[in-house]
Amino acid sequence: MFKFSLIFRLAICLGLVFLPLGNLDQWLYDHFFKLRGSQKRETAIVLIRVSDAKVYQLLQQTVSARPSNNLSIEQGNLSIWLKPFYSEIIKKLQLTSPKLIVFTQFYDWVDSRKPDTKTSKNIIYSGIIDDENRIVAPSRLTDGDNYGFNNLFPDPDNVVRQSYLFYSYGSSLALAAQKALGSSPTSRDLIEPIRIDYRGRAGSFPSYNAWDIFNSDIVDSNLFRDRIILIGRESSPASDIDTPFGKMSKLELQANILDTFISHREIRLVPQAYSKVLALVALMVVSFIAIYYPITLAWILTILFCILITLINLFVFSELKLWLGISNVLVTAIGSHLILLGYTLRRQEESQWIFEQEAKYFKELDQFKNNFISLFSHDLKTPIAKIKAITHHILTENKQLPLSVTDGLKGIDRTSGDLARLISDILKITRLESMSLETTKEVIDLNRLVETSIADLKFLADEKQIKLTADLEPLFSIEGDQKLIQEVITNLIENAIKYGRPQTEVIIKTEEVDKFVTVSIKDQGMGIAKSDLPRVKEKFFRCKNVADTTPGTGLGLYLANYFVELHKGKLTIESELGQGTTVTFSLPVT
Repeated sequence: MFKFSLIFRLAICLGLVFLPLGNLDQWLYDHFFKLRGSQKRETAIVLIRVSDAKVYQLLQQTVSARPSNNLSIEQGNLSIWLKPFYSEIIKKLQLTSPKLIVFTQFYDWVDSRKPDTKTSKNIIYSGIIDDENRIVAPSRLTDGDNYGFNNLFPDPDNVVRQSYLFYSYGSSLALAAQKALGSSPTSRDLIEPIRIDYRGRAGSFPSYNAWDIFNSDIVDSNLFRDRIILIGRESSPASDIDTPFGKMSKLELQANILDTFISHREIRLVPQAYSKVLALVALMVVSFIAIYYPITLAWILTILFCILITLINLFVFSELKLWLGISNVLVTAIGSHLILLGYTLRRQEESQWIFEQEAKYFKELDQFKNNFISLFSHDLKTPIAKIKAITHHILTENKQLPLSVTDGLKGIDRTSGDLARLISDILKITRLESMSLETTKEVIDLNRLVETSIADLKFLADEKQIKLTADLEPLFSIEGDQKLIQEVITNLIENAIKYGRPQTEVIIKTEEVDKFVTVSIKDQGMGIAKSDLPRVKEKFFRCKNVADTTPGTGLGLYLANYFVELHKGKLTIESELGQGTTVTFSLPVT
């Protein structure tokens, strides 16, 4: 079922690769320009802005014949060629030795009926392509072929991203300018439009006012020397064109087109097949991440992957002038992650359910084991107690028994005691693991508990001729489970006796340190190896140097440490092999 679900989801993800996302791609294309920002490279192009309103005022003063539609002037729909004005502008500009002068607007009204045959070869005029796709030349300004159409070709969303070099058997201004400059002809297909590499936002080209040049006596030759001068209408919000960088005047737009073409910096589009291949790669990467990584980490890796793809494409776009078209890549990456997220959540839910069932099963099995051990241990207590009672009765009632029989009975008694303690430890472990150990809070006199343990274990110490020395300071009373603390003290003293050398001393010391009462038991036994010290408090662990010579279960220190920690205390062990061991536990003063 899961396999079919995964295949079905991957099939949906595969469909994302082939989605038509042209609008999103154009949106990303525009924003990549903004992310890249304005370019700081040098340019040979400068702009001269002409105010048609001022030209019309001059026309009223100097020429009797005027355009009949005054309103069209105010609306910016009619461009006027006033020969006295433009001749003066051209004259002053030519003195600065420019490379080329390009008029970017088509002049609807010309005050001279004859072509200007004296026009310099470094001047280009604008024609237009009319509604019938025919080229209309500026016939009243030139009788040569030094002109090109100035039409702009917006995309369906009305944003200008590209421009035609050749259209309806006519050349564009950019193509005419290249011919006038004598540049080597481009090897590209002139029928296909060029993608404009915008220099930046409006105002990216040096700009001057035509009226200032007309009224000045001398024009600084350094401003326009060896420059390509574009002359066009002063910008007005009503006539501005949408570009990837926002609104821009037709004059500046023509400057970007010309700058792109003559500098060979056009943006090239990579075939869509490459974009689909990148999207397939993104699908494989994101699918692997979504299936094999935890959800949070998968989200982070997917986002980082998308950021990496975006940065790589931004670099390729900025430096190599290539547009890879990453809309399908990003949509496939994010969409695939969301689609596969459901599969991942379902799989995790199934795994969690299986885990809960296993946990429930193991809990029942553990409970069964604990119940079995508890019942088994309780059943063993009675016969062991009877054995101890019988051996004790025989020893006390029959003083004349042979020595070998007496020693045998004492051995039975000791073994029965060891077995009883082992069963008791097993029951404690069972209660701990089943969380059924209940503690009580009562006032504890720690010194009294130490004295009680010493009295109970004196007979065991006498057997090995070990002296039990108590160094007890007056202590504050503490709160806790008296039975458990008593067991800790007894266990530690018993260990000191068990692992101590015969005819040595065990020192039991109590003191108060920094709001804690401490009990330390120091023996002169065989000690613990450094490699074993970190593990001596583990359940059933026994040191290698005593495992074969001294009987034990490996539960004493584990239980003692657990009971101390239950009272928010701490148990520490210091030992050196052959020098003895000191076990200290501390409990907080209430």
